[in-house]
Amino acid sequence: MQKYYKAEMDRLLSITTRLASFFFILPPAVLAVIWYKTKYAAPLCRPAPPFIDQFLGAGIVLFAVLMAITAYVTKAMAPRGYSLNDIELVIDREMKPITIPLAEILEVRPVEDGLLRGSLRLMGTSGYYGYYGLFWKKGVGRYRAYATRLKGLVYVKTEKTLFVLSPENPEDFISTLGGLLRR
Repeated sequence: MQKYYKAEMDRLLSITTRLASFFFILPPAVLAVIWYKTKYAAPLCRPAPPFIDQFLGAGIVLFAVLMAITAYVTKAMAPRGYSLNDIELVIDREMKPITIPLAEILEVRPVEDGLLRGSLRLMGTSGYYGYYGLFWKKGVGRYRAYATRLKGLVYVKTEKTLFVLSPENPEDFISTLGGLLRR
């Protein structure tokens, strides 16, 4: 048996991802305009200091490349979905999918809405292509989130780790995973 549950972004995550992408693009664009003005519009204004012409072009390219790498890695690490089979639960990501053997899962249940709100992000992202990484919240403790929305979350507890996931149909996900655990 193989079942797949998508992890689609909610409206808030779509907006914050677009805004973050805009702010990743803005600094290199501003630097490119400044470089262009100092290089080609110099006869119309004061000549640019020599170091600007030498280093600004390389700085723009380096900054743009770093922003592109950050955006790619962040998107590649975001959850795309969750796959269940008779042996394991797989958190599907473009880069480094996470495999959780069913034998290690102790509990699966729905999470009350608002768990991610007010959580302290220890490592990861919260609002750029997803809410994933290591988090901490009073009353819950440390947990790993691999979610794309703030509501309809699922709590998967293993022997070592607590996971918070956001499958597209949480009730069906919980019943299917629960059925696999009872075998």
